[in-house]
Amino acid sequence: MAVKIAIMSYKELSGVIRRMNYRAPDGIEICIVEKLLGDALTAAKAMEANGEVDIFLSAGANLATIAPHLKTPLVGISVTGFDLLLALAKVKTRGPVGVVSYRNRLPYLDRVLGVLAIELLQTTFDDVNDLDVVLDDLIGRGIRTVLGGSLVVEKARQRDMHAVFMYSEDGVQRALDTAVKVGATKQKEAEKAEELHTIISFAHEGIIATDRNGTVTVFNPSAEKITRIARQEVIGRPAKDCIPGTHLHDILRQGEPELNQIQVFGHTKVLTNRVPIVTQGEVTGAVATFQDVDSVREAETKIRIRLSERGFLAKHTFADIVHAGPLMADTIKEARQYARTNSAVVIFGESGTGKEIFAQAIHNESGRRKKPFVAINCAALPASLLESELFGYEDGAFTGAKKGGKPGVFELSHGGTIFLDEIGEVPKTIQSRLLRVLQEHEVLRIGGERIVPVDLRVVAATNKNLWDMVKQGRFRQDLYYRLCVLELHIPPLRRRSEDVPALVARFLRHYRADLPQPLIETVAAHPGFRRCPWSGNVRELRNIVERFAVRCNDRTDVDRLVREILGEREERSGSDTELDRIRRALANAEGNKAKAARALGISRTTLWRKLQEAAGTDPG
Repeated sequence: MAVKIAIMSYKELSGVIRRMNYRAPDGIEICIVEKLLGDALTAAKAMEANGEVDIFLSAGANLATIAPHLKTPLVGISVTGFDLLLALAKVKTRGPVGVVSYRNRLPYLDRVLGVLAIELLQTTFDDVNDLDVVLDDLIGRGIRTVLGGSLVVEKARQRDMHAVFMYSEDGVQRALDTAVKVGATKQKEAEKAEELHTIISFAHEGIIATDRNGTVTVFNPSAEKITRIARQEVIGRPAKDCIPGTHLHDILRQGEPELNQIQVFGHTKVLTNRVPIVTQGEVTGAVATFQDVDSVREAETKIRIRLSERGFLAKHTFADIVHAGPLMADTIKEARQYARTNSAVVIFGESGTGKEIFAQAIHNESGRRKKPFVAINCAALPASLLESELFGYEDGAFTGAKKGGKPGVFELSHGGTIFLDEIGEVPKTIQSRLLRVLQEHEVLRIGGERIVPVDLRVVAATNKNLWDMVKQGRFRQDLYYRLCVLELHIPPLRRRSEDVPALVARFLRHYRADLPQPLIETVAAHPGFRRCPWSGNVRELRNIVERFAVRCNDRTDVDRLVREILGEREERSGSDTELDRIRRALANAEGNKAKAARALGISRTTLWRKLQEAAGTDPG
């Protein structure tokens, strides 16, 4: 769309412009409106109201008359020193000269009168009638040569005076060039404004913006839909008076953002962000964006379903690991240190201690947190299927192969973390291929000829003693050293009984959120839970708490129910006491106390003390 420049002119100035034959650039339209003073103002206002003009250009009396009343950009044509010298050169032989201007004298003229060698009188007029008086006064003083604008020239010639127009083509050219530049800038701003308007109008989020006074300036269609408030009811009004709960006036006052806030519009709950608009360090407005919470949840659910179906989501962090004592706190501290590296980690621990939770937490605290977390249980698949799941296969690699082939979990883990659970169960026939992936960071699919580079971090877990397996020839030594760069040992629950009450409370709140907090605390503090050896660790404890949650009701004797459930557990496990486990460990170790202590996860001194206590003697 063309930029329109309107020149509010009069006879002499219009003639100069036409003689110039000014060629405007493409996209610029120029029109001359010959009106004077009040008529010029009336015409300019009408053109502005009808959107017929983008920039006004004027000079002299017209410029001074219309400037205070227009909002549209206005470029003035000024009398330059060069203009004045050209005009004076034309009249220097005609005796004294009168310079007549509208309201304001030319500021620099009086300072150079001494070097002009021309008898010159500068004077001003305020309106048409005043101009007649001024010109008659000049004639009375014997001055019959005048310099001025269009109106001055016209009135002087009516009195048979010698009149010279003060404005030159140079000054008009400069003003036109300036107006064209302003027009081009305004056109770009209009294009950007239209682009922004389109983006805001079609944004899925609701958007509300205010100026520095809290008056609503933007209210897009999504905001109308979510709030069920019509745009015309809020635009131009204070946000706090017409849009409940926006708090944008608080943002203007505080100058600080409020992110991820819950807000309610009628029956609709929204997630909103409110931020100040800051220009050159000053708050000049505020904006709020918001989405229907149900839409956010629906989108998040779809994403999580897609990721969890493929096993690419690590949902646990270190905050999910419940503990109360120093043993687990030290383990978490060590795991956090490991998370900051890219080195391979092997997590050792008995079944049910939470090895995969630690693996996910390490991933979520690492630099790879935004990349895939792919887990595979190496003990859950037969050797042939495990190999294809790990490394993938090409089309036609074997009978029943998926058409087009399939990437393995190493490829799917690219950029992220692969968690190899039960690493000790990987057959030796696959261990060599696994070693190559870890050494070379590249994968060759089954039946394939193309090497696929991979960037990943390996976290493995096992409940076995891998070094013993190396000595027995069941696990490759080079693979052991490649995996066991960092070792993390998760203590069994029997070594951290101080964590049991906190775990019981967490599980009970999960299964029975309706139970009063005092009752949950009473159950968690029951001594029977801490006395239990928990051979199945946290997993077994969780099952027991879930059983309690199912059987507990308003009339339950809590102490009796806990003892009953724990008694059933002992009967099922055959009264598997701590002494029974020590005796079995000693038998398996052929009486070697150091080896038995390592198998039990305790020190040799602790083993000796427990044997002495069982025998009824003082260990000291």
